[in-house]
Amino acid sequence: MSADALERGRALLAQGKSGEAVACLQQALANGGGPALHAALGYALYSNGRVSEAATALLRAADLFPYDAIIQQALARIRWMEGAGDDFADRFIAAVNGRPTDIGLRLRCAELLQFAGQVERAGQMLRDGLTHAPGHPYLAGKLGALLDEAGQLDDALQLNRAAVRARPSDIDLQLNLAHTLLRAEKTGEAMSVLAAIRRAAPDMQLAITFEGMALKQAGDPRHDWLCNYQKHVQAFDIEAPPGFSSVAAFNDELAAVLRGLIDAHHHPLEQSLRGGSQTSDNLVVSSHPLLQQYFRALEAPIRAYIDSLGDDPAHPLEGDKTGRFAFSGCWSVALRPGGFHVNHTHPAGWISSAYYVSLPPVMSADSQEGWIKFGEPRWPVPGCGIERVIQPLEGRLVLFPSYMWHGTIPFSSGERLTAPFDVVPA
Repeated sequence: MSADALERGRALLAQGKSGEAVACLQQALANGGGPALHAALGYALYSNGRVSEAATALLRAADLFPYDAIIQQALARIRWMEGAGDDFADRFIAAVNGRPTDIGLRLRCAELLQFAGQVERAGQMLRDGLTHAPGHPYLAGKLGALLDEAGQLDDALQLNRAAVRARPSDIDLQLNLAHTLLRAEKTGEAMSVLAAIRRAAPDMQLAITFEGMALKQAGDPRHDWLCNYQKHVQAFDIEAPPGFSSVAAFNDELAAVLRGLIDAHHHPLEQSLRGGSQTSDNLVVSSHPLLQQYFRALEAPIRAYIDSLGDDPAHPLEGDKTGRFAFSGCWSVALRPGGFHVNHTHPAGWISSAYYVSLPPVMSADSQEGWIKFGEPRWPVPGCGIERVIQPLEGRLVLFPSYMWHGTIPFSSGERLTAPFDVVPA
């Protein structure tokens, strides 16, 4: 019974019906339930705007299931969003210390600490784990990835190679190794690792991203075939939807709707934004008439973009064309002064985007503050850097492959409000 309720609750959340999800999950929990049901209730309450209730529910669940990684992860995420700061994962850390040989618990906690920028604490937690489980491939791989980001490439290489030797078919561990090899300028070995990954998972977006870095580092002309920053990155200025005298009038109303949906809390741990906040629900499932008008206004430029692409069946962007597309996700981000997006990709997308709803005057052609940049990896990789920048303008839509590195240049004043989305072949 609880499994059915969990499935229904998750389905309601995916449809944007957080209030109904809360009611469904609370009813199921009245007769008791496992940690997954409690965690789902916490997320549903948060999505419904009931943040303090979400924290209370998850604290109660953590008392019932103190060593459950899903509960502790959910609680730590909510506490981070509430602004708990460096103490956001204290309950999680205590659980790890109480059950030091639980590898799954330790890995999830270390990952959240890493996302929060607490790199030293995360590293120590992983090293402590390796004293309990020497040579454990996933502890070694996670520590290797952490040391890679910190620039300790020799140690990272040693750990990542050992992890892959122990689990040679694990793609995530292989990707960690390939990334470190690229940062260490061991291009040939990296390309060999990536070739194996691409054969095993040809549609994996992050592997395509890494392949692009390897080709660029090698000076291979196939890089420009894979990542053509003129052809594959395009800007469109949308038309005013029916009933609006101008795009500016439409954006004014859209901005008011989006600001009412954006969480007034800290940025989510796993997301790319820094110095801002975003919506928690997938706007694709929203029934709000203005959001539906927004999606209709996007259809023509998306079709124009897809039609402009070639038909090379070997190309990971062009080869997936079907003649149809679907919106897989949409959200809104409000960045404050000093805010930006770290360089990132969209592993679950095909075509990604930036749509500019409201911008401060500081984003002029002279300063490049708040501009979107392409081609620069999250962590420095020799031979790879910024390939193109585009100025944001209100009403402008920028479309690009989901596997392409992109981020934003920080800006000094005002608010930068966007409504990005991902598209997949239908």
